[in-house]
Amino acid sequence: MTKSSQENNSASWNYAEIWDKFPVPARPSKEELAYLEKEWRARKPRTLLILGSTIEYRSLAKKLGIVPTVMDFKKEHYDTLTHYASESFSNEQFIEADWLSLADEKKYDVIVGHRAINVIAHTELETFFQKMHRALKPGGVFYCKGNIRKRSEPDRLDVLIETWAKKPDRAYPLFSYIEVALYFRCADEHGYVEYPKARALVDAWREEQKITQEDYELIRLLVSMSSDARFRGTIYDDDVRAAITRAGFAKSEWIVKDKDICSHMPIIVLTK
Repeated sequence: MTKSSQENNSASWNYAEIWDKFPVPARPSKEELAYLEKEWRARKPRTLLILGSTIEYRSLAKKLGIVPTVMDFKKEHYDTLTHYASESFSNEQFIEADWLSLADEKKYDVIVGHRAINVIAHTELETFFQKMHRALKPGGVFYCKGNIRKRSEPDRLDVLIETWAKKPDRAYPLFSYIEVALYFRCADEHGYVEYPKARALVDAWREEQKITQEDYELIRLLVSMSSDARFRGTIYDDDVRAAITRAGFAKSEWIVKDKDICSHMPIIVLTK
């Protein structure tokens, strides 16, 4: 795809439509899934709510014999991701709704969401955690993973490009190693990714021969969202911790898996 065609089509797709192109950490990794499998085997949840249509979480639930409820903003997202899957999910219950409309009380043993906090409006973060707390049974757990940054932390994007762009034996595409830092740099005052700014950076890297053509084409595609896309790529840790505390969770544990690519995407294990 050429630069001009990407620009012309920048508003013609959503994350679900090119989900198969996104590498981790935009989707759950094997290490994260192994951790969740161990956790869920020990907890033996009878009721599971998956926020979004993430294939990997649904596949894990099926593997463990758990029939989940999948809640997504649009049925078309659910259908599109299901189409990508190599297995069927006929026993799932699907709910088309905004997560902030969740009215269940003490219903779920486990809730899980990959980057759920990053698609919630910056004004609704506390409400989101309150809704999840209310929906959990006593002792229930919310596994929440998303992009989180410390306010005092320096910008490491240039360092990551230098470290990983020409490394021959990396395990993942370059996008995996730089995605979160790229979103950090391109965030507006409320943390939303400014995609035109991201595309300009990627174009400059190619012109300066800092990245290969293959990496350029993939990264350029994955940041080709329209300028009105509302993905909140940066959320500060103190804001998250404050919202969690006010929501009333009894315990909060922050766990990092896949440190090379997920050092800024902790799994926050919240126990009611």
